[in-house]
Amino acid sequence: MKKINSIGYGGKILGCATIFTLVIPGIMQIIMFAYKSRILAACVKISFGIGISIIVFFIGLLAVEFHQDKRMNIYYETKKDEKLVLGRGLYECQACGNRGVKSEDKYCSVCGILFKEKDESNETNP
Repeated sequence: MKKINSIGYGGKILGCATIFTLVIPGIMQIIMFAYKSRILAACVKISFGIGISIIVFFIGLLAVEFHQDKRMNIYYETKKDEKLVLGRGLYECQACGNRGVKSEDKYCSVCGILFKEKDESNETNP
């Protein structure tokens, strides 16, 4: 599943919801003071319903994003004391991002975390 990140478009969604929930119904209510119309009253209800639907969608989107963030945090918390293979004999420290770790290093020279030793026999024979 692709990671959802609502930071870029969260404000746009909330702005759109505000327009449909508050602005359009407010303008139509003002117009309804001058012209009594059932069509305008129905449009106010429809616009408000669309705005509420957008807010519910956004809440669902945030719930999924928070769940994904929680799972990713748990994953990275369990992997932070491992070396990530970059290739050409270099590794990356998962705790601090140091890319100058060598295969023979037992700890990171930047953050000092002690690397977990991988069991080589289990990796070749699943």
